[in-house]
Parts: sequence; C-alpha cells; structure tokens
Amino acid sequence: MKQRVMSVGKLTKYIKTIFENDPILRNVLVEGEISNFKLHSSGHAYFSLKDGEGRIQCVMFRNVAVQAPDLKDGDQVILRGSVSVYEKNGQYQLYVQQCEKKGLGDLYVEFEKMKTALDALGWFDRDRKKDLPYLPHSIGIVTSPTGAAIRDMITVITRRFPNMEIQLYPVSVQGDRAPGEISQAIDFFNDQKEVEVIIVGRGGGSIEELWAFNERIVAESIHRSRIPVISAVGHETDFTISDFVADLRAPTPSAAGELAVPSMEEQKQRLHQFKKRLTTDAIAKLKYQKDRIHRLKNSYYFGKPEMFYVQNIQRLDVLQSQLTDRFHEYLTKETNRIGALELKLKGYDPQSILRRGYAAVKNQEGDFVTGPQDLNVGDPVELVFASGSATAKIIGKGSEKS
Repeated sequence: MKQRVMSVGKLTKYIKTIFENDPILRNVLVEGEISNFKLHSSGHAYFSLKDGEGRIQCVMFRNVAVQAPDLKDGDQVILRGSVSVYEKNGQYQLYVQQCEKKGLGDLYVEFEKMKTALDALGWFDRDRKKDLPYLPHSIGIVTSPTGAAIRDMITVITRRFPNMEIQLYPVSVQGDRAPGEISQAIDFFNDQKEVEVIIVGRGGGSIEELWAFNERIVAESIHRSRIPVISAVGHETDFTISDFVADLRAPTPSAAGELAVPSMEEQKQRLHQFKKRLTTDAIAKLKYQKDRIHRLKNSYYFGKPEMFYVQNIQRLDVLQSQLTDRFHEYLTKETNRIGALELKLKGYDPQSILRRGYAAVKNQEGDFVTGPQDLNVGDPVELVFASGSATAKIIGKGSEKS
C-alpha cells in the first residue's frame, strides 16, 4: 500500500495531538533553572527551563504570571503545566499553569560568589579605572568574527570616524574554549602595544551563553590590562563580571563603538567653532592694537617727544624738592625730641641735685644712706657735696618720719 504524504502543518498538528493526549504531559511537574527570562509588554512571560541534561522553552500567560513570584535568570523553580507544540515553528514547549520558586540557580550563585570575591579585592574600584583616550589611533576588538556584534561595532566606528584603524582578534564567545581565547586575546593586544582601546564583547544570549565573560581568567586579563578595556556583553539588561572589572561598560556592542571613538563630524564642527572664535579674538586684538597705536600717534607727546622729557625732568625736580623738605622736617622733629629727652635725663643727674645745695651721705662701707634707720650714734659718715666731700660723726638721731 502506498504511504500517504503529509504536509508539514498536518504532521505538526498530529504531533501536537499526541502531546496533548498524553496523560503525563497534560499535567507535569518539572524542576530547573530559569534562563533568558523575558516579560513581554502583554504580560506574558517567555523563558527557558534548564538543568545539566537539557532545556525546554516555557510560556507563562499573563493570568498565571501575575500570580507567580518575581522571576529572573538563575532562579530555581518547580513548574506545573502541560507540554504541547507551538505549530508556527514546530517547537514543543511547557505551558506553565503554576510556578513555585525554589531558590537561586547554581550559575547565579556562582556569579554572585565571584562578584563578591573580586569586589573584595578592589577590582571594581572606580579609582583603578583607566580613562579612554580622546582620539585613539587604533582599536582592538575581541569577539566572534561571524556574529552581529562585530558588524555592529565596525559599522558604528567607521560611521563615526571613517579612517579609524580596527584590529580584530577572533575568538569563541561561548563554550569551553571561549574564556581562554578571550583572555589570550586581551593579553595579545597588551603585548603588541598597537591599539589604545580594547573592546571585549558579544551579542545577547542566555546566562549560560554569556557565561564565558563571568570566568575569572577573563576578569584577570581585563584587570591586568594596561590598555583601557570596554566591556560590551549582551543587551542593556545583561550584566557580567567583565562589565564590573572593565574600565567602562557599554550596554550593547553598538554603544561600545559610540564610546570608543568621537564623531568626526562633531570634531569638524568643534574645530570650525574654535577657528571662528580664534579668528574673532584675533581681529578684536588687532583692532585694539591699531586703536592704541592711533591714539599714541595723535597724542601730544608723540608729536613733540622732547616735551615728554622736559615734563619728566620737571616732575623729578618737584619730587627731589619734596624729598629734601620732608627730610629736613623729619630731622628737625627728631632733633627736638632728642633735646627734650636730654633735658629730662639731666634732671635725674645726681650732680645736678647736689649743685642745688643738697648733700649725699655714705656710711663707713661706702654705701649711700637713705635714712636715719641705716645709722647709729657714733657712726662715721662721709658727706658728699657737688664740689667735694667731708667726714662727720653721728652724735644723735632725731625721730624718724613714717
């Protein structure tokens, strides 16, 4: 009997019927780790559920998603649902009816552990970040040679700066070989010293597809790089260890091209504005100097320079006369002050006092006597006058004044 030929659509419907009639697949409990989680604007959620042995695409419609816990990549969950076939692409998937979060997935735990360890070492510190050169002469790119990321970066860079030199080091961006190749590429550019900026990145993907950029060997190469590194891994919502260690994170590979080089058109405009401002300043300064020369040329002294000399000679004479007068005034003032001090000092001269009829008394030790309390009856004393001295003896003492 001749076998009937089926269309693709009919075959897909047949397979879907088998899935939906299977009692196990109509109500299945499955445990795994969420990956590549996307919440659509409609409220429906789309993601992969995986473990070490396989992966299945999942759909969670809005009425289920609003009752489910907040989900993200790396969450370990237990899902209840039915398995069916999406006829449009012939892909079987799990239609989630109930979701229970079990805990963080192994990859997410490993990511957080690595992030905490490197942060403690200071690898994420802002003060160790290197500044990008304003206009690099050459850019090194570490990515897959066949992905959309390299096309996007080259397109953006050449559009912004057409003559920019680009050096590509082709690497695997996922899989077991990827971390070592990425690390080797970064070290290569540092050894060659031919580029001034390195862009490391790839397009979007699930957490396991981006995992190469979470490996420590890649982080170490970025950390020790003497050349500034831009990390451009995945989409804006994707974060990897490379993003934290790099000198600058770009949300997408295209954005990395924007950050790496300035726009030539913008530079031309800036140069034009600078040239215009420089010309305006030069014209203004030239006019100022011309006006100054004109004023000097028409000035009185420019026509008769000898008058400038005469005027200054006269001014010098006036200053000299003022200096002489000030000096004499100062000298007279100081002479009078010194004379007054001299008269005051003479008033305190003992000889001057003695000349007015007073006498000073010394005891037998030669010390001046200040009062009768310093003397006893019978003590010999010396009377000192202005013109000489005489010897006397104390024959009596009167009452002492208090």
